Amino acid sequence: MEQVPSVGRFVQITVTDGYDLKGSKGDTPVTFVRAEFNQVVLGDSAKITVSPEGTGKYNFTCSFEFNPEGGITLDDLARKPVFLTVTEVLPKERRQKEEKTLILGQAVVDLLPLLAGECSFETTVPLHPVQGSPLETPRLGAKQCSLEVKVFATEILLTPVQMAGGNLLKVTLEAAYSVPETFVPTGTVQNYMVGLQVPSFGEKDYPILFKNGTLNGNHAEAKACYERTISFVVDASGMHFIFLRLGLLYLEEKEYEKAKKTYLQACKRSPSCLTWLGLGIACYRLEELTEAEDALSEANALNNYSAEVWAYLALVCLKAGRQLEAEQAYKYTIKLKLKDEALLEEIHMVQEMVGFGNPSF
Repeated sequence: MEQVPSVGRFVQITVTDGYDLKGSKGDTPVTFVRAEFNQVVLGDSAKITVSPEGTGKYNFTCSFEFNPEGGITLDDLARKPVFLTVTEVLPKERRQKEEKTLILGQAVVDLLPLLAGECSFETTVPLHPVQGSPLETPRLGAKQCSLEVKVFATEILLTPVQMAGGNLLKVTLEAAYSVPETFVPTGTVQNYMVGLQVPSFGEKDYPILFKNGTLNGNHAEAKACYERTISFVVDASGMHFIFLRLGLLYLEEKEYEKAKKTYLQACKRSPSCLTWLGLGIACYRLEELTEAEDALSEANALNNYSAEVWAYLALVCLKAGRQLEAEQAYKYTIKLKLKDEALLEEIHMVQEMVGFGNPSF
């Protein structure tokens, strides 16, 4: 991301109120908020007594300095949120020397609006209970606990020209479903990976991997992540995407047997043009022409406007020696403007090899 030449701008974080709070020792606990950013504690609020209705009036302000030439940079603002931790101060017992506390929950504040041309914004962020917190059992009829937060920058951090020339990507992992028992946070703290795929340029998709919050373009790790997901999850929704991405990785790595198996599972669970196309490609590469044609015909029935499906049908017909059908499939491939130059070159090579299939010969 392009850096801004000026220096010395402060970003203020103000926590005004907390809502639907409760403690372990009665309905009016004494609490405080701690703010952290970039692994640095920005400060603690005063100790505030929560009202019987669950409201805490914190009016707590802290700040940090944004300096693109060193310290906190634009990348930090883009990748790292502000952490707000609400802690209960427990009543002192007899002969107790040190004050005891109990963490109730934690909230995060995304600073991305500051990179979208805003100098200030207000937001209400959910306060997520920690394990064992009294907030895990909400008050009767109460909403989820939350914090009211205001963010203010002394001046704009990015000019309109810089924003127009940027390519900021926001990825949020909201939840995980059908989580294996080994993921339960007991004992040693563990870190996990999340794999996903996005278009990086043009028509081509590239897998990317976030490991412990850090971008990693390692295909092997992404593949392992998808494989573990499929092995753990049985009936979770949303697996269609995982099968498609893993199958594509297998095709790119020329692991055609694994690609075939993966796309077969996808066709059984949630068949689509893409799952049948993937299966057809894998079978074609394995020289299983009958199975390839069956799969590609299913894909074509679901979407007969796919140039790639017609392209592989042309290849199957060429290899099977069926001239009329090969020429017909090729015509549709050209008409629908196949964008995969390498695949088009492969068709031309096979046409020359068998001596037919291109009406322009």
